[in-house]
Amino acid sequence: MKILVAKNLNKYYGKYKAINNINLEIYEGEFVAIVGPSGCGKSTLLKILAGLDKPDSGEVYILKENIYELKDNELVKFRRKNIGFVYQFYNLIPVLTAKENIVLPSLLESNSYDKKHFNNIIEVLNLEEKLNYLPNELSGGGQQRISIGRALINKPKILFADEPTGNLDSKAKKNIMNKLKEYNKNHKQTIIMVTHDWSLAKIADRIIFLRDGRIENASK
Repeated sequence: MKILVAKNLNKYYGKYKAINNINLEIYEGEFVAIVGPSGCGKSTLLKILAGLDKPDSGEVYILKENIYELKDNELVKFRRKNIGFVYQFYNLIPVLTAKENIVLPSLLESNSYDKKHFNNIIEVLNLEEKLNYLPNELSGGGQQRISIGRALINKPKILFADEPTGNLDSKAKKNIMNKLKEYNKNHKQTIIMVTHDWSLAKIADRIIFLRDGRIENASK
């Protein structure tokens, strides 16, 4: 089943065309990697697909909902329910513990969280012994695992990841990628990831190569 469809997406920054007439279909349970040279529009495309940045023209459908026809407050609710986003620089709240950072989206949504689902995330990400630590007490890999847990806590239909291993050493990169693949495989979690690292992209089911804002190649 198609979970995301993008049609004729364009995005300008002044006279510069960052996204150039992109059409894209993502299927439920796919792990898709978007790669390409620096400045090719990877992160811009990801944010547009995730509802974080509006295109100048074109449409994005998630679960058959045209997300850019929603009002701002409706889009916020839709994202909170259906979309998880993993940032390159973690974006954790420094005064909250690992556990508090992870469950925060659920508490904002319903003032509670699914403890069974939480425990499953913690087990998959090997965070059992880190829950009471503050972010600055953890390694970069530990902080990124917390950010992944936070992105997964509301059971999103699609997990978007923007260079999720960009600031990590090789061992931590491999660990994070293995965790993402494990969650994708065992929970049929749709994942769309931007990376500049071809060796990491190869773990995905499909690789989309972007150049100058255009999809140049998409391969299985």
